[in-house]
Amino acid sequence: MVSLAPVEISARVLFLTQDRVLLANRRGQSWFYLPGGNVSPGETVEAALRRETREQAGLDVTDLEFIGCAEHVYVENDVRYQEINVLFAADLPWGAQIGSWEFDVDLTAVALASLRGLDLRPVSLRAVIDGWLAHRRPTWYGAPALTGTG
Repeated sequence: MVSLAPVEISARVLFLTQDRVLLANRRGQSWFYLPGGNVSPGETVEAALRRETREQAGLDVTDLEFIGCAEHVYVENDVRYQEINVLFAADLPWGAQIGSWEFDVDLTAVALASLRGLDLRPVSLRAVIDGWLAHRRPTWYGAPALTGTG
């Protein structure tokens, strides 16, 4: 029987500068994710994003543009997880020095055109990013239902 974990809310940022986007990955892993992290109890989504980007990269984000939400559902070790990712776009601060402040995380700026060929997780983020880049309108991406999970 699959048990249910509490729903998590994550705040993520698509940092853009010219034709590049800032991505993070844990050392030794081949996949990438957008900077940001979980919203703590009593914290707003925007406050969590500002806290996380300061902790991860020493970056202070100011002008955030909401670009959408992506739901991600998965089962691991008989536990069903559900995550709501709230995405914003922001310009990298002028003159920002890009580097991770976390010992096990690397930050890298990649060409926006190469984003499609990378393993970006959760996968549902790609639909929101693609929709926003194409139409500059926020997008909701709901996860498909998992069968047999109660």
